[in-house]
Amino acid sequence: MQRRAGGNALIGRELYPLLDQAGYHSIRVSPRMVYVDSSKPEWVEGFTRKTFTAMTEGIREAAIHSGLIEQQVFDQGIRDLYRTTERDGVFCYTFFKAVGSK
Repeated sequence: MQRRAGGNALIGRELYPLLDQAGYHSIRVSPRMVYVDSSKPEWVEGFTRKTFTAMTEGIREAAIHSGLIEQQVFDQGIRDLYRTTERDGVFCYTFFKAVGSK
């Protein structure tokens, strides 16, 4: 996988082998899903708007200038993220948590 600016979009799927190779045992990896709809207004504002969308907006210039994505495509993605914060919108994302013993 090509990595840019030190990022790895597949890191969640690589946690088990990374911890195993590092000598950990009793490794457990679990998905942690975030689901947000308008029934949770504090999550709409705090997570979808102020965390996830703000984080994504923060890399706009770097992503466009590096040629990773075209400006209009990036901007449409941001509009789509904000669309998830509307009354009938839904946002869903999965993080991964890994623990092990050494």
